[in-house]
Amino acid sequence: MKSIALILLAGLVFACNSSADQQAEEKPNIIVIYVDDLGYGDLSCYGGDIPTPNIDQIAGDGIRFTDFYVGGPVCTPSRYSLLTGCYPNRSKHGLDGVLFPYDTGHLDESETTIAEVLKTNGYHTALIGKWHLGLAEKEYLPENHGFDLFTGHTHGCIDYFYHGYGGLDNEGWYINHEKMSEEGYATDLITNHGIKYIEERKVDNQPFFLYLSYNAPHFGKSDANNLPPGTLILNEYTLNNHELANTLQAPEDYLQKFEDIEDQPKRYYSAMVSYLDHCIGDFTDALKENNLYDNTMIWFISDNGGYVEGFKIHGSNGPLKGEKGILEEGGIRVAAMVSWKDRIEAGQISNQPLCNIDLFPTFCNIVNCDIPEDIIAMDGIDISNVLFENTTIERELFWKFKKQTAIRIGRWKLFNGNELYDLDADIGEKNNLADEYPEKVRELSDAYLRIEKTISD
Repeated sequence: MKSIALILLAGLVFACNSSADQQAEEKPNIIVIYVDDLGYGDLSCYGGDIPTPNIDQIAGDGIRFTDFYVGGPVCTPSRYSLLTGCYPNRSKHGLDGVLFPYDTGHLDESETTIAEVLKTNGYHTALIGKWHLGLAEKEYLPENHGFDLFTGHTHGCIDYFYHGYGGLDNEGWYINHEKMSEEGYATDLITNHGIKYIEERKVDNQPFFLYLSYNAPHFGKSDANNLPPGTLILNEYTLNNHELANTLQAPEDYLQKFEDIEDQPKRYYSAMVSYLDHCIGDFTDALKENNLYDNTMIWFISDNGGYVEGFKIHGSNGPLKGEKGILEEGGIRVAAMVSWKDRIEAGQISNQPLCNIDLFPTFCNIVNCDIPEDIIAMDGIDISNVLFENTTIERELFWKFKKQTAIRIGRWKLFNGNELYDLDADIGEKNNLADEYPEKVRELSDAYLRIEKTISD
């Protein structure tokens, strides 16, 4: 009888372990690689001149999106939208605009992030890289908004080598929630911490959500009187008696790779993008070496459009009009792609209009968890059918930034209430059709006001 009991017990343990292993396999790891100020036309897979084979491979292994948007045309609102699934205009503490060092804007404790939801559903959660959603108080930091681990920086931009906001904050770098110094180029450090993280997660055998948030290729913020090698000044100014410089900063060996480019801002920027691509290649290689690639959903998204008019033009938005900070397509339509070898068919190109607010409800559906009932709002929609079945959906997309407004429904976009564009025929927003289609202007205006009212209410 004892031997039979042992056999039954062993069978029960095996069944439980098998069930646990199966559950771990069914819940994918989720990685969002978020890059900063990358132009729509910078990557080679979007027709750009900078070789980016490693980023292109993510698109090749899954879906490259032509009509992917973010919730705001600058850093802070875009990140708010990504993590909350809400339009940034719903922010309770000023996250619909860019946060600067002395601002007190932050996420409210009542605003729920996707990290919080995934954490309560068995995921280990980490933010490695840029936060930019509040730093004035300790309770504003990522560990209080669902992240088990935070390593990186809280400012909008930093010196790539010294990791401070110019001379204003020379201790702006965190490792596991604690401020400390670390030597190295920021893109390297973020990548290395990301690789270390996934190696640790493989040992733990727990599904994870990693928000790998690069500050590249956003310009750096440097102390004008203490510039490291590999730095090009774009402009200088004074803030609180500190002489600051907006800079482009790249490793010397990568600057040499682009020495044939005579335009210095473009040379430095190309080196920064190319090195970012190299580091992302190292990171995805590490996923494969640790047997994590197949069951990991990987998103690559830029937080907004690039600089193509100001700051000594260095980026490219391809055929799009406008740049960062503007609700024209060049400010809000971004390079984006997703891969998941186990589930998403490779080699697809999708022109379905989507937005970063959609990731929150989509992740909830994929991991089979509910959106919390007490959540303030959910502007995003579940796009699982687009990803897995290549279906099309009808939806509205809304933007309000400073004095600018925009709404897109289907192929039509209304900008500032009086400029109407057929984006399917006119991606560059060259032909204003408002006079030709007044009924379409009214339709989009009414939809804009309806959405705006829900936000005001």
